[in-house]
Amino acid sequence: YYQSMIDTDTIIRGADYSELKESIIIFITTFDPFGYDLPVYTFNNLCKENTSIELGDAATKIFFNASAYKKENNLEIKDFLSYLLNGQARNDFTKKLEKLVFDKKSNELFKGEYKMQALSLRDARVRGYEEGIALGERRGKQQGIVIGEKKGKQQGILQQAMESAKQFLAMGLSIEQVAKGVNLPVEEIRKLSEQN
Repeated sequence: YYQSMIDTDTIIRGADYSELKESIIIFITTFDPFGYDLPVYTFNNLCKENTSIELGDAATKIFFNASAYKKENNLEIKDFLSYLLNGQARNDFTKKLEKLVFDKKSNELFKGEYKMQALSLRDARVRGYEEGIALGERRGKQQGIVIGEKKGKQQGILQQAMESAKQFLAMGLSIEQVAKGVNLPVEEIRKLSEQN
């Protein structure tokens, strides 16, 4: 999703694929998204059959896993990941970051914009939920009609088989012969025979 959004923004409609720019998508998490306890996961598109062949689409995805910050060798990245997890600024970068966060949180205009965005996202989620329910109900009704039609046909076929079975029993055929002739279980034909 993120890759397609970046590609759409960086290339003019109708332009050649080769004109796509290099893109790097960075995910920052406070948990390990892949479960290998690495502080950084970097992905490029490689050939499955020969991983030495790179697609060359200049697309890179990097996941920073703050929960494994202690394993990071680069001190700046380690301090950044530690800051994300523990909230303690230790170097110039994390101190600047902490100040920016504080300034943004203190800014009333930003708070208003943030709340508006949160409300907009909530509204979109509610609309999506309602649209999903409506779509599900429409599909359910359509399937119900199809299922209902199938059940009706099956009941009609069963009714015809039972009528034929009654006629065969009246002709004196054995229960087993009738069951085989109308393709119904012997037990059903036996019940039918006992009713008549």
